[in-house]
Amino acid sequence: MKAKQPLVIYISIWNVLRQYYQHPIRDMFSLGCLSILSILLTVSVPYIMKQIVNISQSNSASFSWEMIWQWENLYLLAACYALAWFIGNLLQHLSQRYSAFFLIHIEAALVYMGLKNYFDLTFNEQRKIEIGNINTDIWRGANAFGQLTYTSLFILLPLLFELVVMMWILAQSISLSFALIFLVFAVVLFVVTLCIAVKSKDVFSVFYEAQNQINQFFIEKVQNHYDIQINAAKEYELRSFDQRIKDYQLKKSKSHGHLMILMLIQVFAVAIFLFIFMLLTVYLFENKQVSTGDFVLISAYIVGLTLPMLRVSQSIMMLKGEYISLVKFYNYFQLEKNIYQITEIEPSTFFYCFEHAQLDLGKNQLQNFNLIIQQHQCYVITGQTGIGKSSFMNHLIGLQKIQSGKLYYKNIDISVEFSTNIYHEIAVVGQTVAVYSGTLRQNLVHNSRYHYSDLELLHWLEVFQLTQLCTKNNLSLDDDLEERYKSFSGGEKQRLNILRALLKQPKCLIMDEPTAALDEVTAIHLMKVIRQQVSTVIMISHAPYAKQFADHLIDFDQLLD
Repeated sequence: MKAKQPLVIYISIWNVLRQYYQHPIRDMFSLGCLSILSILLTVSVPYIMKQIVNISQSNSASFSWEMIWQWENLYLLAACYALAWFIGNLLQHLSQRYSAFFLIHIEAALVYMGLKNYFDLTFNEQRKIEIGNINTDIWRGANAFGQLTYTSLFILLPLLFELVVMMWILAQSISLSFALIFLVFAVVLFVVTLCIAVKSKDVFSVFYEAQNQINQFFIEKVQNHYDIQINAAKEYELRSFDQRIKDYQLKKSKSHGHLMILMLIQVFAVAIFLFIFMLLTVYLFENKQVSTGDFVLISAYIVGLTLPMLRVSQSIMMLKGEYISLVKFYNYFQLEKNIYQITEIEPSTFFYCFEHAQLDLGKNQLQNFNLIIQQHQCYVITGQTGIGKSSFMNHLIGLQKIQSGKLYYKNIDISVEFSTNIYHEIAVVGQTVAVYSGTLRQNLVHNSRYHYSDLELLHWLEVFQLTQLCTKNNLSLDDDLEERYKSFSGGEKQRLNILRALLKQPKCLIMDEPTAALDEVTAIHLMKVIRQQVSTVIMISHAPYAKQFADHLIDFDQLLD
């Protein structure tokens, strides 16, 4: 890995963040101002206490009205001490709340961009990604970027600023040499903890990989719970999961054990710093080189630095894990993406035209393929399972490109680049049915550019025999589906998917086994409705009755023979 790569990765993700989070600089500036003010007041409190102690031990501690606004007035100092403590702590709490607000905005923005980026990936790249892994990696990476930014700008830099202010006060109160010694010890401690963190063994990659594996295995079993249940495989799967859980526990325990040792070393280093400077302060006090107030000031600064030092050292330790998460997040944005044009579609007598095309259909190759899919026709595609019919459909909708030859959608050569305008003219009903979160109305008009009244939507629900679904689930158009969709049957979900496609009012409807979960009577009824509403249909189907609706039959068994 090149030395500049971490910075390149950070800047790249920062640019991704800015696409959604509009004002991060403004929020960072506000948070920085709060931190600086908080530090100035926090550092001033021990100095005020020093003045109180010194004046209380002198003969000028008595009160008079002439000195009411003078620094030697103990009442004024006590009031300043209390006020500085109050405002300092108030600003510190405000800074913590504002930092939480800032980190939430970063996390939300990057998670949003993570999903957007996934949508932009090519179909082949999407198929390689495990659902459980990308969900974990996107959230973890978004959190890591926020923590990395916060640690660098609002923990490390404020600590350095606090050290500089302390050094200046010590130089004014005691001596420049003492202030320099204090600074050197603090910097040495910081460098030691930094070296421990940087040179430590990478335990995070092993830990994250183990977590991803267990998450993916868990999701796999939940998704296949029905098959596991009916095949009496529950005990088998639980035994398998038990072994994976134990492996996960072992890896995670080793990782945390290693981190605990490193953090104990850092605590020991901070303790040494505290011990040495406390002894040095006592020595200077006994030799009358510092006053009682100076002793209080130095002790407060030393004790006050231990907690931030410990926090910084542990934050640095965790930065290695944050960086690993950041690299995973960054890598998702480097995968191959679809490049879509916004080419205007011109009128044509056909929808698709293959010219001497070579298509990759998975296990099979279709060579020198020529076909024109005319408007106002119904094409039914048949063939044995696994022969490549769905892959053929993927070429039509831009998920896969032909290997050679030409493929046109009207006037657009989609063998070169696909146009997003095509999606406004076509609708697709795939094998996998989808019910989305939200209301029933939102599910029906999911991506339609047309407005439908309640009466129209209720009419279509009745045509698609979904009225009973609404009745038995006590569901109106604007009721949130929540958990109710889980009780929908496969046929109900499939009809909902077909209706959603029709309400888009496409010029061409492409369907992959659209009536597989329906009985023959219902399927024939819906096919008649589809033919009445959409003039051009391309349908993959094994059902014998589908052929009666076909103007053209494309038999892949014959094509590939």
